[in-house]
Order: sequence, then C-alpha cells, then structure tokens
Amino acid sequence: MIEPFKPEHRARCYEIFNELDGWFGSEEINSDYAKQLSEKSAFVALVNGRVEGVISIEWHFGTTAEIYSMATSLALHRKGIGKRLMLAAEKLARDKSYEFLHVKTLGDEVPHPGYKNTREFYENYGFKRLFQTKDLWDGLPTMLYVKIIK
Repeated sequence: MIEPFKPEHRARCYEIFNELDGWFGSEEINSDYAKQLSEKSAFVALVNGRVEGVISIEWHFGTTAEIYSMATSLALHRKGIGKRLMLAAEKLARDKSYEFLHVKTLGDEVPHPGYKNTREFYENYGFKRLFQTKDLWDGLPTMLYVKIIK
C-alpha cells in the first residue's frame, strides 16, 4: 500500500536509508534525506503496516519534478515496491501539470553493483539518460535521467 508520508514515518525511512550501505553515503547524508521528507511531496510503501519504502519529490520551475530520494528495504528489493512508489510520484507530478520527471544517480563509472541495478530500474521505467557529469557530487560521476510525463 502506498500512502503519503507522515512525520511518524521519518525514523523508519532513516533506517531504510542507512540499511542501503553504499547507496546513500553516511549517517549525516541519510539524516538529511530523512529530514527533507514532507507530507506534500513524499510517499511511503507499507507492507503489513510497516514502512518498507520511501520516495520524495522536489519541484522545479513549474515544469519538472525531481525524484530527490528513493529507497526500499534491501530485503524487499525487486518486489514491485519501487515501481509502485514511482507510479505514485509520477501521478502526483502529472496531477500538478508537471511535464518532466528527472532523477540523479551515480554514473556507470562507479563499479557498485547496486548502482548498476538502480540505473537499470530507471531505464526500465522509461527514463532516458540525459548526461553524466562530475560537477555535482564531489567529483563523482553523476548520471541525470529524464522522462516526459505529460
């Protein structure tokens, strides 16, 4: 079940970010991701009443919605939770008349197998590679993906 984020979900979302060692970096970064979650622009996935996934959106220029953070419990990867979260985010963006959805992730120069799976998830969901840069995340190769959603 997908539902809007509520403040009482924050601690569990933080746990999920921390669980994904290698994806989100450090406890400080994970704390920042958890703090930016809001009731107006984030969703959680509940499995048996427990938060097992989260997605948050940032809004740009009245046209572009950014998937700012997305995480599912490692034990439940490849169970459809990410797809349901993405569908909820895309629907909200479309309902707000946004035209594009974009997301950033580490680029293909990073050998981490989890990021390979992350890139494949976005590509399978219809995102297209826009460009890769080392100018965003402390010199790490960052891939920007975009999807038209009108």
